[in-house]
Amino acid sequence: MNKKWMKPAAFLVLAGVVGVAGLNMAGTKVAHADSEKGKLFAAAADLKLDKNTYVIDVKSADVNGDKVEDKVFLVGQKEKADDIYASNMNIVVQDGKSKAYSTTDIKELGGYEGELTLVDFTGDHVADAFVKTATGGSGGIYSHVIATFANNKPAVIFGEKENEGIRYEGKFVDGFKVEGKGSKLDKPLTIDVSANQDVYVAAKLYDKAGKVQATGDDVNVYSYPFGSLTPIDMDGNGTFELVGEQRIVGMNNTDTVSRINSVWGYQGEGKWNPWEVEYSTFLIKHPGEAINTMIGK
Repeated sequence: MNKKWMKPAAFLVLAGVVGVAGLNMAGTKVAHADSEKGKLFAAAADLKLDKNTYVIDVKSADVNGDKVEDKVFLVGQKEKADDIYASNMNIVVQDGKSKAYSTTDIKELGGYEGELTLVDFTGDHVADAFVKTATGGSGGIYSHVIATFANNKPAVIFGEKENEGIRYEGKFVDGFKVEGKGSKLDKPLTIDVSANQDVYVAAKLYDKAGKVQATGDDVNVYSYPFGSLTPIDMDGNGTFELVGEQRIVGMNNTDTVSRINSVWGYQGEGKWNPWEVEYSTFLIKHPGEAINTMIGK
């Protein structure tokens, strides 16, 4: 049984500030930023980006700390303007004063319906760039990136590693339970899966007495990266935290045994710590697609 999920790669390599000589946005300035979305990125050639680089989203805020509003672009490569998938996504900032560009080079980040949000995560009262994009897989996984541009020095502070959230690994054990451990958690985590016992017995994972019948990889349980991650100012101080949800899956991608909900705060030096972590236990569970997948009904 293949239970692997396609891991969205996001190898993050930082680039410096790029000054574009002679490039003045006055010639391409539009009345409203939304009118640039979906169009070819005007500065692509000057920044040595692919000619098929499109503007996926664009917002304005002071992101370098000079009190002047900057323009922030989420760009990506598409074969055609109306394609909903974009590859090689990147964040590009045009300084509101100098009109020079700062950019992060986010290798191999691609997805659907990319969104850009500008809020402060670090507590320096300067907006940071938060990117969210759907990977398109059946697991409902999203890729997320956060980059800072304070003092025109690009830095990615949230990438592929952070997007894994609480990394849980466990196994089905006797008694219709899952036992395992999660990163950032001090104690082992046991999950009651008895609400799904009819499916598990029909799939020969358990017998009717609750003894595990399967072996090897068929008893493994693991978490997916974030399926949802939202910036929320939890304590109203102007600095945003991240509120996320992950699925823990069992027999296959359709078999959700639990969900992990967590709140994360930035601790500096690229480190994020969980403020709160909770998990769910099903009391009633509709078999959904799991029974169809496992026993062919």
